[in-house]
Amino acid sequence: MNQYSTEATADSYWGYTDGLQTIQVVYAAYIGRIRIQASLSLTPTADDWFDLVPTTVAGTAFNSDGYVEFLSAKSGSEAYTVQGNFTYLRVYMDRESGPVGDGVTYIAYGQIMAVVLAT
Repeated sequence: MNQYSTEATADSYWGYTDGLQTIQVVYAAYIGRIRIQASLSLTPTADDWFDLVPTTVAGTAFNSDGYVEFLSAKSGSEAYTVQGNFTYLRVYMDRESGPVGDGVTYIAYGQIMAVVLAT
């Protein structure tokens, strides 16, 4: 029900200093929250990640708590931009928080089909 994406190397990992990254998320009847997280560590552990509040390029805006939530099935593609000298980025698919679900019961909550990072 809940899952982290694969960690993707971000601008700072490669020595770039503009820190501008765009993330595209492709949804298929998705119900739940997503968070975009970053790390400043070259070898991040579970404690090295923190939530970001990205700028919405196209789609639903993130709230000030660092997530976007879909209470009804969301399909299509949305894009978000983050700026910072992060070494890694990842997406967290969260289905146990809020009114979405209990994190255990598997009902038709759809899926995230793809996450694409452009640096």
